[in-house]
Formats: sequence, C-alpha cells, structure tokens
Amino acid sequence: MKLNHDRQMRKSIAIIITSILVLSGCNKQQSVSDRLLNEVGKAIAINPDSASNLLKGISSPEKLDNKTFARWCMLSGKITDEIFNSILPTYQLERAYEWYSSHGSPDEQVQILIYLGRSYFADGDYDKAMSIYTNALDIAEKNKLNNLIGYTYDYIGDLYREKIMRTEAIKRYEIAAEYFKKEKNTDSYACALRDIGREYAEMDSLSHALHILIIADSVANKTKNIEVTASINNALGNIYAMQNKYDKAEKYLLKALLTGREKMPDYVALIDLYTTSGSINKAKELLSKIPQDNPQYTCSIKYLYYQIYNAEENDKEALVNLEEYVNMVDSIVYADSQSKILDIESKYNHLKISKEVDRLKIKQQSYIIISIICIITLLFIMVGYLLYRKKAKEKIQRQRDELNQIKENLLYVSLELEKKKRLSDTLKEKNENYNKMQEEINLLSANYKELQNKSLENSPLFKELTYLANKNKPRNDKPLITEKQWKLITDEITQIYPSLYKYIYSLCPDLSEQDFQYCCLYMYGFDTNTEAKLLNITVDSVRKRRLRLRRKLDITLPDNNATLYEYLIENIH
Repeated sequence: MKLNHDRQMRKSIAIIITSILVLSGCNKQQSVSDRLLNEVGKAIAINPDSASNLLKGISSPEKLDNKTFARWCMLSGKITDEIFNSILPTYQLERAYEWYSSHGSPDEQVQILIYLGRSYFADGDYDKAMSIYTNALDIAEKNKLNNLIGYTYDYIGDLYREKIMRTEAIKRYEIAAEYFKKEKNTDSYACALRDIGREYAEMDSLSHALHILIIADSVANKTKNIEVTASINNALGNIYAMQNKYDKAEKYLLKALLTGREKMPDYVALIDLYTTSGSINKAKELLSKIPQDNPQYTCSIKYLYYQIYNAEENDKEALVNLEEYVNMVDSIVYADSQSKILDIESKYNHLKISKEVDRLKIKQQSYIIISIICIITLLFIMVGYLLYRKKAKEKIQRQRDELNQIKENLLYVSLELEKKKRLSDTLKEKNENYNKMQEEINLLSANYKELQNKSLENSPLFKELTYLANKNKPRNDKPLITEKQWKLITDEITQIYPSLYKYIYSLCPDLSEQDFQYCCLYMYGFDTNTEAKLLNITVDSVRKRRLRLRRKLDITLPDNNATLYEYLIENIH
C-alpha cells in the first residue's frame, strides 16, 4: 500500500512539473491512447494479464480527455474482475461516471456505478456504496439488464455480509442467483450459490451450507473457470473440516490448491486441518512448499509455524512464532491505518492537481508553485511515516521490557508480602508495631493485585485467546481452546494467583479438574460473549456455567451487583 502510494505521488508530481512541456503533443498522445485502449479491449477476454500490462502503457491517464479517461476507467474495472487486482480510487471513477451519465448507454452507466460502489466499499464507506448500488439497480431494472441486476444484488449482499446481517445478505445472494440462472450466466450463478453457502456456514447451518455448496460445485464443473471452481472447493473443504470429515476436507482443499490463483487460503486451511487431525508431518511438508520469501505470506507463515509447534507441544518455539505473529498483525493494523490516512490525502491531492492542470493550460507559470507544494507535502508524509515507524518499533520494545519487568516485580512483591504477613503474625503476638505493619501489608497487597492485572493484560496467551474469539470464520463443532491450551491456561493462572488452587479446593474438595480449568479461564475476566465463542456454546450457557460454579463453591455474593470474578479476586489473596 505504501509503495503504491509513493509511486502515485511521484507520478502526480511529475505530471505537474512536465504538464506545460507536453501540451504541444496532447493531440498526438490522445490518438496513441485511443489505439492502445482498443488493443486492451480486444485482449481482456483472451489474456487479461497482457491487457493489464498494455493499460499500464498509459502513464498519465488523468491527462486524457473525459471520454478517453472514462473508457480507461471502464477497462480497468473489467481487468480487475478478471485478475482480482485493486479497484480504482473513487475520485477517478466519479469522473468516469460524470461522463457516462451524460453520454453512456444504460449498460455502461450501471457498470461504472458498480465499480464506483465497490471502490466506496473498499474505502469502508458502506452507506455511500449502498446509495451507489441502489442507483445502479434502478437503471438496470428500468432497462431489464438482468445480468447487471444480478451483479448489483450480489454486491449489495457483500455489504450486508460485512455488516454481519447474514439473513439480509442471503436474500440478496438468492436474488442474484435467480437472475444469473435466468441469463445462463453459469460462473456467476455458481459464485452466488457459493456465497449463500458461506453465509449459512457462518450461521452454523453446516448441513444446509454443505447442500448448497454441493449444488454450486456441480454448476461450477460445467464451466471452464478454474478460479470459481477453486473457491467452491475451498469452501467445501472448510465445511467438511468443521464436520470432522477430514478425508473429504483434504480432497477438496487439495483440489483448490492445485487449481486456484490465490493459494494462501488453501495452505492455511490444509495446515489447520492437518494439525487438528494429528497429521503433523503432512503439515510440515506442506508448509515447506509455501514460498518463504514472499512478503505477502510472511505473517500467515508465522502463524502456521505456531500451529505446528503448538501441536508438537514445543512450547518455546510456539511462543516465539506466536509473539512474532502478534507483532506482525499489530504492525499491519498500524500500517493499514496509516495507509488509509495517506490514501485520503492522496485523493485530495489528485483532485487538487487535476483542477490545477486545467488552470496551467492558461497560466503556465503556476506550475512552479503547485510543484513546490506537492513536493513539500510528500516530504512531510515521508518524514511522518519514518517517525511513525520508529515510534512503533520503540513501542513494541517497551511492551516487551514492561512485561519482563512486571514478571520480576510480581515475584518480588509476592515474596515481600509473604514475609510481611509472617512478621505481622509475630508482632501481633508481641503487640509491637502491629498497626504500622498492617498498613505496609495493605499497600503491598494493592500493589500485588495491580501487578497481577498487568501480567494478565500483557500475557501472550491472553492475546491469543482474544484473537481466537475474534477470528472471522465459521465456528467449529468443538471449542476453540485445545487441550494444550487448557494446560497453559491453568499453569499461567495458578502462577499469577498462587493461592487460587488451595482456596478453590478448600471451598469444594471434590471439584472436578474440568471445573477448575474453567475457573482458571474465568479468571482472565472475559465477557460472556468472548467466553461463549471460545467454548463454542451460547451466551446463556456461559451464564448457567458460572452460576453452577458459584453453587459448587457455595459462594454467596454480598450484593446483586457483585460478580463471582470480583469475589474471587478479593478473597484468594
């Protein structure tokens, strides 16, 4: 994202500086661009990659007249559909629609509106995207453009899916599927069925999801589109994995891996399958086949290494890879946030530049001022980004140092507190400085509790559990927490709260190991929703489980607002 932004900024500056020099050759350039766009239009259906390379031959599309620029945007959108590269920014597509709205056919108007809606969707402006799609749908329905009606409903379904409104998303996908079926658009029909199946899977309706995806697979097998087939095979493989049908899951995921263009989701799904089913050697062999030098794969590879080491119970290497993965995810989030800021500023600059270029045709000397402004802006952005990266690295190191210091302080305070308590008992018997010693114990106890809380907040295991609960994928038929993780949870909590085990079993000597494990998980302080996801049960079931634990421990809470968590924190010291 950053490299693309820098590249665009350099292009923009170059356009400003050289705009006067090329004015005399505009007509010649225009005719060359028209011929090039004609070649692109012919090449898209035959070889979209070649068409994309041809389109890049137009280095300064903003300088094209409105008609030619609109055509350039339309062809860019069609190439995006074929090779899945990034959609054009909204400001470019808005300029294209401005021309098509007055001069284009209804078909062209709907197509460019769909691309514009997708661009707003990519920016996260869902309300604007919905408004654009509604406009496109109105034109398409008035002109009975059935295929485009189907595509519009499909993208509206994507909006509802993003908002986690699954029922509404399914309704739109179903409408899209009917239009595609009516028009014998087999590829798009299969994709719509695939999307319906995925949504049912997200709703835990696995049997129904599988039924629909099998239909989608039979439809896709009638086409030559290997990308469509691969995506459906991936979906089928994930559903079978959730049903613990590992052989079938492996069959479909391998088919997806062999045929699809984007292979990383298939690698991830297969390695997750192998680690879950105990086929560690298969997981290792597959991981070794992933291109290790591809920077786009680095983050996913770290998590896959963690999965394998965790399955092998190699705690040291598992923790190293998990921490590296968490740090990479944090960096990506920060970079994405920064990229969005830069993208907004880039759009502003491009709009400003396009207006200035028109003015420069009349008053040539203005280009110097605009060039200086852009260069200064670029320098500020670059310096700001470098400073941000430095601060991000420093923050990560501070977090690591802080965690180590917390662990050291926790141990020291624990020992000191125990020492003071023993001394207090002695002083009480002798009635010497007892009150003063008691104050010291209270201060140490408060400090001890604070260090315990900090230790939990900074725990990699806590972050891992939080990440697992927030993963956006269909739930499995079993809890997200593995047996190995249960042991790690118990070990960590009993280290942070050394008195917990003794206190709990003093209340209920015959408490089961499973109930004690759950008690340890409860001490992380997760809300009911997060805990429900981790245990793969309903929120209501979580509440009932907490109530059962309190009854087994025979604990009566002091008031209605108090919680079992607060009670345990207060009494285990």
